[in-house]
Amino acid sequence: MMGQVGEPARRIEGWKSIAAYLGRDRSTAIRWSRERGLPVHALPGGRARSVYALAHELDAWISGQEALPPDPVPDTLPDPQVPEPPPARPPATAIDPLALPRPAPPRRWPIVLGALALLGVSVAGIEWIGPSPDRLDAPTHARFVAARDDVAMRSAARLHAATATLTRLAHDHPGNVEVQEALAEAWVLTREFGSASDTLCIGRARAAAAAARAIDPRSAVADRVDGVIAYWWDGKPQRAGELFRRAIAHAPNDPLAHLWYANILADNGEDAAAQRAFDAARTLAPGAPWLLADYGWGLWSAGRTEQAQALLTTVATQYPTLASVHDALSVTALAEGDLAGYAHHLAIRARVRGEPELIAYSAALRRTIDSDQRAGIGRATTYAVILSRAVSITQNDDLPDHSWPAFVAAVAGDRAALLAILDDARARGERWGSAGFVRRIRAHFAGDARIDAALRALAQPRIDTA
Repeated sequence: MMGQVGEPARRIEGWKSIAAYLGRDRSTAIRWSRERGLPVHALPGGRARSVYALAHELDAWISGQEALPPDPVPDTLPDPQVPEPPPARPPATAIDPLALPRPAPPRRWPIVLGALALLGVSVAGIEWIGPSPDRLDAPTHARFVAARDDVAMRSAARLHAATATLTRLAHDHPGNVEVQEALAEAWVLTREFGSASDTLCIGRARAAAAAARAIDPRSAVADRVDGVIAYWWDGKPQRAGELFRRAIAHAPNDPLAHLWYANILADNGEDAAAQRAFDAARTLAPGAPWLLADYGWGLWSAGRTEQAQALLTTVATQYPTLASVHDALSVTALAEGDLAGYAHHLAIRARVRGEPELIAYSAALRRTIDSDQRAGIGRATTYAVILSRAVSITQNDDLPDHSWPAFVAAVAGDRAALLAILDDARARGERWGSAGFVRRIRAHFAGDARIDAALRALAQPRIDTA
């Protein structure tokens, strides 16, 4: 990106620096990004994604204001397409969802699966809930169904459209549990398939799940959405396991409940339990590409590299615009030292998800790889670029997780950098799943007692209770 013609754009990293540029505090900058279109971009990486802004975009935004706006309480709905969130990590609801009573609400509609599962539609837990107190009329219900189709397609553009529609429906029909559940699910999927920040996606998914649970305390969708948040955001793997198991008990035919449970088990290195959960999900939604992409990643995490690579490559060939499969393939390529493959799949993922920073980074990485090859200097420069970026993004995260830079350092064979990263992670009190990364780090430094001890100290508790 460029500022003035021929002049590199000036990047402003993190909320504190953006707020300082505007002359306001951090919470005001976040609020303006959410409510007034302040141009802020999200970076991928770690459990949370950092943010940056471009000075010339901020200047243009400021010039479009008669004066820098005051900071009133908003009287309109937030725009779900704005790239950034309410203030970092929204507080958890005061009521523990695992302690809520379990009255049995009416569930009068039969299970709807079959073709919907094949299309990747979860339909709010698959066991369609009987009429909510807040009914939708026919035209509104048609909008709801269309938004559900958009969620099922798992593309960044259609997820943005779905969150916009479902946000409005949730505002107009706050007592409709199906709408609240669909909105919660849409925001969780936007975290994976869109470019909005983790803080935005998680905060709104959490709020919608709480709204659904307030209507139906047995909501399986609310439980599995909160399970995702508990594991990937709150760093509470055992709580996440409890939530997923309860979701499965209430909606045993919901493929996403099984799949998302399988994902956290695989990430935590509980390979046998993960396989059982993946098998259950695959039985309920056979051939669903998004499920197969996650299963391929689970196989890679378990060390079944050849099988994983074959499956992921097949899915990418048949569904070339599925962002998650290219995300996985970029990492598997890097693990094998295929830097060109890493840059290639990273670029596809960036284009599919609409991530301008990642598009620019992957192009720059490709140029660095080509330059190294022409100069005949090996791969040291390219690895240094990848590692520097990985460390920088992680250090700027609200919830740093150094497993990714540790993996990059291991692949590069840089023991000193790896030890420094592991020591920093331990000093910060981090606990990792990241079984695929940890497995490859151990393989690169087999028999290294210090590295092995550091990895054991970073391990999370088990999730599966079987």
